[in-house]
Amino acid sequence: MTEDRKQRRDAVANRERILAAAGEAFRESGMTVDMRAIAAAAGVGLGTLYRHFPTREHLVQAAMGTDLAELAEAALPEGASAIAGLREFFTATMAQLSRNRAMVDLLVGGSPSDEDLERCLAHLTGIGQQAVDRSRADHTLAADVTAQDIAYQLLGLIRIAQLIPDSDPALTEHQVDLALRGLAAK
Repeated sequence: MTEDRKQRRDAVANRERILAAAGEAFRESGMTVDMRAIAAAAGVGLGTLYRHFPTREHLVQAAMGTDLAELAEAALPEGASAIAGLREFFTATMAQLSRNRAMVDLLVGGSPSDEDLERCLAHLTGIGQQAVDRSRADHTLAADVTAQDIAYQLLGLIRIAQLIPDSDPALTEHQVDLALRGLAAK
């Protein structure tokens, strides 16, 4: 009985090491990380990795689900105009994503059937609706801007983030400015 318990403890420890190694590897290198590299970084064999996570998708879900949940909980800052709130939200989101290549990969090319991704995209549209609602009072967004337009602009920025070398903050800020000019009232 104690041998079974020890194996379970070892299995739990292996799983935790795999998740830690996968999270770090995915954040640094994106979704293209080789599973063998993750297993090696965790100090386990490839068979052990696949015993815990039968597919890459299972591992990604387990390792990145918390990061997607954090993005899905981000909010438009209180008290700011619609356009200023979007600037702060877009800038903060892009800064978070610049440190997490896998999230960029997931948001740009992820499967729409993934529950966390769906929740995140629905939340981005909700942020857009908050901005549109604020703009009815402060008139800082163009009259024809919709919540979906705002979500699509952020998704476009996320796609651009894949292309920005070394996540250059000045270039990211410039891209945020360009996107917001398209949404701003004239």
